[in-house]
Amino acid sequence: MQITKITVGFSVSPQIAFDDIKKLADAGYKTIISNRPDGEDAAQPLSKAIAKTAKRAGMTYHHIPFKPGRFTPDDQAQFKAALEQSAGPVLAFCRTGMRAQSIYKSVTKAPGFFARLFGR
Repeated sequence: MQITKITVGFSVSPQIAFDDIKKLADAGYKTIISNRPDGEDAAQPLSKAIAKTAKRAGMTYHHIPFKPGRFTPDDQAQFKAALEQSAGPVLAFCRTGMRAQSIYKSVTKAPGFFARLFGR
């Protein structure tokens, strides 16, 4: 499992496996956020199964799926709420980690130049 640390309390990774969950818990992660829709790849585990394994490991799990580049304001609100409710380090994952990183940046960064210029 390849983990990319974005901040002290937030990291991203590609798809996790069941045996990764104990490793994440042992490393101090408290929350897992999945941004990958079920069925995106035939080999990926179902979100419900990952959620059960995370719960057994004492972790919180959130499933906020969206297709690459297509998160909605509702997805952003759910993601932000999951971050705010988290008691400790968070790991978000998707197929490659980029989707998780992009939604994180969208809810934690100041608006970009054009958003500030045009008020959007």
